[in-house]
Amino acid sequence: MLRIGIDAHVLTGKPQGSRTWLVNIIGRAAARHPDAIYLVYSHDPEACARIVSGANIEHKRLPRVPASLRLLAIWPWLVFRDRLDTLLTTYIAPPLVPGSRQVVVVHDILFETHPEFFSWRMRWRNRVLTRLSAKRAKLVLTISDYSRDSIAKVYGIERERIAEVRCGSTPPRASAERSPLADGRPYLLMVGRLEPRKNLGLVLDAFARLPEGAARLIVVGKGDGERPETLDRLTRTPDAVHIAGIDDNGLSDLYARAAALVFPSRGEGWGIPVLDSLARGTPVIASSLTAIPEAGGSAASYFDPDAPDRVERLAELMGAAIDGRLPFDASAARAHAARHDWDGPAATFVDLMRRNFQARRPARDLHAPVPHMRG
Repeated sequence: MLRIGIDAHVLTGKPQGSRTWLVNIIGRAAARHPDAIYLVYSHDPEACARIVSGANIEHKRLPRVPASLRLLAIWPWLVFRDRLDTLLTTYIAPPLVPGSRQVVVVHDILFETHPEFFSWRMRWRNRVLTRLSAKRAKLVLTISDYSRDSIAKVYGIERERIAEVRCGSTPPRASAERSPLADGRPYLLMVGRLEPRKNLGLVLDAFARLPEGAARLIVVGKGDGERPETLDRLTRTPDAVHIAGIDDNGLSDLYARAAALVFPSRGEGWGIPVLDSLARGTPVIASSLTAIPEAGGSAASYFDPDAPDRVERLAELMGAAIDGRLPFDASAARAHAARHDWDGPAATFVDLMRRNFQARRPARDLHAPVPHMRG
């Protein structure tokens, strides 16, 4: 059987797109791939087994050591010890594992195309190591046409070596009828980690132009490098609510009842909140940059967050959403999201594994039998 190693240390880390992709792809792929064993490596196998499980999924402990030691020594040893036929890592692959046995997932290379949003340390580490990993790996996976084109152009890799395994939408969860806000006023929703490229400051500028008391602004996400002054503005903005953490049912409910999702990011490899909102029949006001229009298709309303009139344009769209004037077809939105479920990408992943990798025979089976010679 094909033995596929998965670097899953992100499963117990902070909520982010790479974690969501891994959770949804691996479990579904393993269920469609009974002739393979998925060995999932993490710092907490027990916790990860509660997140993703299956008859052909084995959870293994990944030692807590510095990243450099994990890349240079731990992974080569685990590949040998567990007889892995291929190893999947995210962004940075171990350099001493043969490239012919590696799959590297690169969700985007915004650190190359939008370096202003990253620290110099992260920027240069990823520029060197992700480039090297992508060039060495037999197969590079990414999540959008935008990212595929960017990787091919910036790293000089043939597009044929880069495959798309896209993100999907999470099906709406059944929940009890309840209003997330006691006063029942309409609200605009922003979801995602709070960092400068997510453009919270622009949302606050536009929200300030709406009539006082017309709506609420709910911002869901933990601070992750956002400017302190922007977070302070959020705290001081009347009718704005910041929710640092919420469970899946609560978030699903917020999506379903929002007047609109506001997604003004200046750079994304995809845009999961966009698709999740459309799946619930909720209007989306989104940035027109990078891969975001691939997630929203024709179902979302777009604006350019770099345009001179960006504040006025966003305020206009937000006001239209609150008043119910924003052009939107809920049925078409749900249909668009339904075409982007997680099952299709999981099936693509399995097909790629089958076409690119084969199970290796154990060394003991490679020795030819010694013929018996008489005399």
